[in-house]
Amino acid sequence: MKTDWKRGYSVAAVAVGALLLAGGAVGVAGAAHGKGKVKLAKKAQVAKKRLVRTGVHADVSLVRADGSTDAFSVDRGTVTATSATSVTLHRADGKTVTLSLSTATVARGTVTVGKSALVFSRNGAAFRVRAPGAGLAGPIAGVVAGKKSPLVHIEASFVRADGTTGTAALDRGQVTAASTTSLTIHRADGQDVTFTLGSGVVVRGRLAVGARALVLSRDGAVVRVLARGAKAAG
Repeated sequence: MKTDWKRGYSVAAVAVGALLLAGGAVGVAGAAHGKGKVKLAKKAQVAKKRLVRTGVHADVSLVRADGSTDAFSVDRGTVTATSATSVTLHRADGKTVTLSLSTATVARGTVTVGKSALVFSRNGAAFRVRAPGAGLAGPIAGVVAGKKSPLVHIEASFVRADGTTGTAALDRGQVTAASTTSLTIHRADGQDVTFTLGSGVVVRGRLAVGARALVLSRDGAVVRVLARGAKAAG
């Protein structure tokens, strides 16, 4: 059971990576549950790649189990200028952004004018740059889930290539109350969060008090819940 939960959370972390840039990868989060897991995982990888390609910008904030927080931005576009101190991207939504580089910036791949790049930044200063061939969703998931303290909440506002915008969020905690219309979880950072469950919400696992749950939301509404670790009463 513990192993299944870790696998499910790992897949959900990748889903968040896709959500940050695409805002619609809810299908990815279900890949570690039920029969046909391997087949679904392969489909999830395809969906993930397609979805990540559609996003061009995200503003991300997160909370970890120890109460620490972080915030950063992600931009994806074609490099129009680069030097030892800055990189300029032209995004598919028509926006051009210039981000500063320093000796602390971690670069993967070769940043080249005319080629695409993915840049993570805080307050206009890039801390990570991924050039073509380095992958996209993996690095994003690594940034949000690569610390020792587990992630309990993440939210992002994003811009797609066509200029449309949206939001996405993930919460992780233990179920303290559940019904057909609502769910309350206690996160490891001490926060209790209650969600409204609409008719379109997809639930994987049993929502019972004591279960561990991942709640995936989009544009303020819950779209998917993954539950593990407790049996329903009766």
